[in-house]
Amino acid sequence: MEAYSAEKLTPSVTLHRWGDPRFKTMKLSVNLIVPLRQETAAIYGILPGIITRATREYPTYQSLNRRLSELYGASLGAGARKIGGHQVLTFSVGGIANRYAFDGDDMLRELSDLLFSALFDPLKDGEGLFPKEHFLQEQRQLLEMKDAEFSDKITYAHRRCDELLFAGQDAALDRYGSREEIAALDPQGLPDAWERLLREARAEVFVLGDCHPDRDALAHRFAGVGREAAVGPVPFRAPEEVVRVVDEQPVTQSKLSLGFRVDADPADHLLYRLMSAVLGGVPSSKLFRNVREKMSLCYYCSSSFTPAGRALFIESGVETGNLQRAEEEILRQLKDLQDGDLKEEELTSAKLALCNSCRSVGDSLGAVQNWYLGRIFLGSAESPEEACGKLMSCTREQVVEAARKLELGVVYSLRGKEAASHGA
Repeated sequence: MEAYSAEKLTPSVTLHRWGDPRFKTMKLSVNLIVPLRQETAAIYGILPGIITRATREYPTYQSLNRRLSELYGASLGAGARKIGGHQVLTFSVGGIANRYAFDGDDMLRELSDLLFSALFDPLKDGEGLFPKEHFLQEQRQLLEMKDAEFSDKITYAHRRCDELLFAGQDAALDRYGSREEIAALDPQGLPDAWERLLREARAEVFVLGDCHPDRDALAHRFAGVGREAAVGPVPFRAPEEVVRVVDEQPVTQSKLSLGFRVDADPADHLLYRLMSAVLGGVPSSKLFRNVREKMSLCYYCSSSFTPAGRALFIESGVETGNLQRAEEEILRQLKDLQDGDLKEEELTSAKLALCNSCRSVGDSLGAVQNWYLGRIFLGSAESPEEACGKLMSCTREQVVEAARKLELGVVYSLRGKEAASHGA
């Protein structure tokens, strides 16, 4: 297995390489990173879907998919995500490695040409606009996605807790903007927004799998793209008070979400991941064993730490009548951990679970990309193997001290109505 490497193609574009001949495939992705802003979240968020629907060279859905079929069933995709206070727009293409192609086809070059055709030569009409039908289809899909997230109450409760915890900061915004902002988009402004995005975004280019990219060719292709910009975790703001919000909807299973801010050093993100795992991230955790199993106060109860957000969330599904008891017991379990109630076997079990997760990263090209993309925001390029070593060296005292830094900022409850006839 080749080692991971990263090098600057230009001041604003970085090439990340990770090769492994065990893979029969390769993947090329371009990640455009911009600050998450209310005025641009929706218009930037809709662009990936439009850009990858067609190109000037392949102007119809049929012609583009015919080309993908010719490339041995290659895939072309795009999407948006939020990492901390940044919006990350990803455009990717994947296909088989060169050694499995007939007649010596250079699959990396063919796949790269297709992706770059979408990025740098997208389909436009005679007036220089993206096809209106493509805009309307993507807009409809995003609105349907918003409706689906509203219907998924686990997702909805987390989103509400997230926006309350980061209120007043860009990290409170959704990766695609709000439903109202998506519905109000004007297709006339999309081409200018795309050109602005290419000028202003920081670009992280990943070439992964069984392939060897041409560094000079990529540098030439990305000349003039983006601008140099720093990225990092969300600035820490200590909660001035605990914000309590209760929403009521016709669901039979209520949701309880607690949001904590933590003044965590990015270099210590693995320690905080371990603390979260001990608290509620694995089957041996305190929340799972006590709040869910022993006391039967909830259907699920788990915690997750977001390094780029410097935040920890504890989320559970609860019978409406148990909301208060569940909150009290969750906070009591946290207090016990902060007071030093942590057995070595609990700590070891959490370490082994996280290390197992680290070791599985290399099984998927998508997981490899997500691993190193996330570390860009932490100023680190540690490998999964290095991360595992650091996790195993964390001490009980360090985990307890990390728990003591959690500051409760939000208690959000999605309370089910008694007359509900269906659940979520």
